[in-house]
Amino acid sequence: MTLGGAAMAAWWLSGCGARESRARVAAREGMLLRGNGTEPEALDPHLVRGAPEWAVVSALFEGLTVLDPATLTPAPGVAERWDRSPDGRTYTFFLRQDARWSDGTAVTAEDFAWSARRLCAPAIGSAHVEDTLIFVRGVKAFIEGRGPWEDVGIAVIDPHTLRFTLERPTPFFPGALTSFYPVPRAVVEKFGDWTDRASAWTRAGNLVGNGPFVLSRWVQNQEIVCLKNPAYLDARAVRLQGVTFFPFENPATEETAFRNGQLHVTSSLPLQKIESYQREQPEVLKIVSDLGNYFYTLNTTKPPFNDVRVRRAFSLATDRDRLVGQVVKGGKVPATAFTPPDLGGYTAHARLRYDVEAARALLAEAGFKDGQGLPAVELVIDSRDYHRVIAEALQQMWREALSVRVNLRNEETRVLIASKRAMQFDLIRGSWNAVTYQDPWYFLSPWVTGGLYNEARWSDPSYDALLAAAADETDGTTRLARLREAEDRLLAEMPVLPLFWGTQVFALAPEVKGYTGKPFADRALKSLWLEA
Repeated sequence: MTLGGAAMAAWWLSGCGARESRARVAAREGMLLRGNGTEPEALDPHLVRGAPEWAVVSALFEGLTVLDPATLTPAPGVAERWDRSPDGRTYTFFLRQDARWSDGTAVTAEDFAWSARRLCAPAIGSAHVEDTLIFVRGVKAFIEGRGPWEDVGIAVIDPHTLRFTLERPTPFFPGALTSFYPVPRAVVEKFGDWTDRASAWTRAGNLVGNGPFVLSRWVQNQEIVCLKNPAYLDARAVRLQGVTFFPFENPATEETAFRNGQLHVTSSLPLQKIESYQREQPEVLKIVSDLGNYFYTLNTTKPPFNDVRVRRAFSLATDRDRLVGQVVKGGKVPATAFTPPDLGGYTAHARLRYDVEAARALLAEAGFKDGQGLPAVELVIDSRDYHRVIAEALQQMWREALSVRVNLRNEETRVLIASKRAMQFDLIRGSWNAVTYQDPWYFLSPWVTGGLYNEARWSDPSYDALLAAAADETDGTTRLARLREAEDRLLAEMPVLPLFWGTQVFALAPEVKGYTGKPFADRALKSLWLEA
């Protein structure tokens, strides 16, 4: 369990009363106190999956490129510049001479090349390759055991020059590299095999990074303390002295800690608290697009969702306007497609609709007239109130529209991830955010046959062909047209049930400065500072 109940009450009450609040004292010291959702699964940048992990890891490591918090475009990180070949298939990155690991040793092109091999190693089983290096020539073949690493298009030209040769032109590749982090080979190998997922190299006192902060203390389910890294290549621009991340399973407990002066920023807010903040403290309430979607994945490998008619019936019986307007709120937008609108110049023309009669007709056609004979289905969600409230609303909608019984199964986030991998679900909660590169490919490519994030295990040759055609297309307009066709096909087959396009909803104390109001700018810790 993370902080909660009596333990949490004792924690924040210890900072209440006549004394200054913990957040005010920390502000004078330059220490940001951040609520961070659930306890991170890992701090190895090649193993992380969720937002709580990324928030910490992005403080400890830096890639060749970074995301500009004001423009959301790739900016120089460890690489001071890069060149692209005329055909768009080769990128050459030129590393800064002053890039250092937190132990003072130089960060080199070889560090990135070795880290790329580790990230792609089947024994590591990283879920992150699909967003970063999968575009490099030979990576997919290597992961699938069809080719050696020597055929992969990554070349060290000299200690400060690294070249990537891609399978095909990929205009968003520099953005994809913002979350490809190097790891120090000597440190990783010091603590065991380089593919050991349980290695001790990421523990406090062992971890060596190259980001603006360095890990000082990690007490499981209590706190992660990161202090300013004096060896960081741009240390003079870092105004915080450190960041303490606190895990909270319960957003209500996190909000209480914020309200009592124990945090500067929360990871979220309880649904029932949003309106009160809008009325009473609008200056601390932040609602901003998260460039993402919230959806349910359907298990297409077994009944009843192996039948497209049943999948489409559930979608047609989903009143997204009511879900957002009466339940979710917080600036969310009912999803009319899977990909959020106006992403890299792309907006889908597929339009999801609410039509109960059409849903009932499809269910009857599938052999389940008035829900008769349709077995109860199980919906797996994270054990947080936010997900439970959404699930209960949909449970009622589907019962009223389709006479179907939906049972809810609550799991901690790490257990839910394991359930996805083992396909132990009928429906299961998911959400994606285009944090690294803003392109429809981010949302559509995972659904190809055998895709790592294709957790529905759906397979459709027509969809695969449309994605392949889009990948090979060099004309930007034609490429987006192919992707629209692919999304039409995805939504006709419905292996995934889009619900709404998301927002970040959180509280930010007035003493936190430098926040730009852009998606995930609260994670741009290098750009933030505190004024007591």
